[in-house]
Amino acid sequence: MTFSDRMKELLEQGVAVSKDFASKAGEKAQDWSEKGYQASREFISKAGAKAQDFGERGVLMVEIRQLEGRAQKLLACLGSEVYAAFAEQGLETISAEDPRVKPILAELASIRESIEKREGELQSRKT
Repeated sequence: MTFSDRMKELLEQGVAVSKDFASKAGEKAQDWSEKGYQASREFISKAGAKAQDFGERGVLMVEIRQLEGRAQKLLACLGSEVYAAFAEQGLETISAEDPRVKPILAELASIRESIEKREGELQSRKT
C-alpha cells in the first residue's frame, strides 16, 4: 500500500468516525430536547391545575366571607326586632315562632348551612 493510499484510507476512517459521532450527538440532542419538552409540558399542566385550584379556593373563601357578612346583618336585624318587642311593645318574652323573628332565624340557619358546606369544600381541597 502506498503512502497516499494509506492516507486516503485514514482520512475515510476519520470521516466515518466523525459522521458516526455527529449522528449519535444529534440523536442525544434530540432525545434531550424531547425530554425537556415533555418535562415542560408536565410542569405547565401541573402549574395550571394548581392555579385553578387556588382560584377555586379563593372563590370559596370570598363566598364564606360574604355569607358571614349577611349573617352579621341578619343578627343586627334580629337584635332590633327583639329590642323593639321588649322595649317598645313591653313584651316580657319572645318566641322563636314569633312572626317577626321566625324568618330571620330561618335565613340565619340557611346561611349557617351554606357556610358549613363551603368550609367543607374548602377543607377537602386543602388535603
